[in-house]
Amino acid sequence: MALVPSPHVLSTDEMGRVAPPIITSVGHDAINSPADVFIIQSLLNERLPKPHTAVPITGVIDPGTVLAIQAYQAVVMGMNPPTGHIAPGSATYYSLAARPLVEQAPPPTVRFGRVGIVPPDVLSAAIASKLRWRIPVSVTLAQWVVESAWGAAMPPDSNNPFGIKAVGSQPAVESGTREVVDGADVFIRARFRRFESLEEAFDQHGRLLASNPVYSVAMRFTHDPEAFADALTGVYATDPRYGYTLKWVINNYGFKQHDQ
Repeated sequence: MALVPSPHVLSTDEMGRVAPPIITSVGHDAINSPADVFIIQSLLNERLPKPHTAVPITGVIDPGTVLAIQAYQAVVMGMNPPTGHIAPGSATYYSLAARPLVEQAPPPTVRFGRVGIVPPDVLSAAIASKLRWRIPVSVTLAQWVVESAWGAAMPPDSNNPFGIKAVGSQPAVESGTREVVDGADVFIRARFRRFESLEEAFDQHGRLLASNPVYSVAMRFTHDPEAFADALTGVYATDPRYGYTLKWVINNYGFKQHDQ
């Protein structure tokens, strides 16, 4: 049976140096002191499922770092929904900083949660949505990343990476989710659509955006992914920075190339 490292056993590099503790919180809704952000970005690059696109070690918090924290929490810690927040002395910090023990099994091979990597079937489903519903591929991929932390955090047994809520008698699962209410984060339980496959989820996501009148403004910008993303703010999600986050993902991971 694999041994579980003590939370007080910290990571060491090849020279035997111990990973320093963070003093302030890092990530979503955090203080984000540059030195602490630098530490977390460095640890994420060591501990995220590989292969992955490196998190730039800048000491400056950005949506990519928050999404990488969420992916780590979902894949490695089984946190659902992940918070994207790391407090000093928290389980997430100790998980990142804990020195691996020889007795531990190697990390599992994962399909999702690889930061910067879009699986071929996800890309194919996003392209199919573009062909059928005219939704920009870059927007669909960005929503997949943001809503599910690179596919790692979906409501259990739902095949629903977009956080699509269930209505009426639609097949559903119940799961926790984060909403922004009066400017504050609140965690609630909600009913989410359950799909038979990811392909069905992507198709229904495209259908929702193309046919629901609340997204009519966004659909005017099918030729402009960034304007489309801005038009989803406050409509698709309650987060006032939703459009900004989508645009950051689109531009920093080169998703516009798939719109051609």
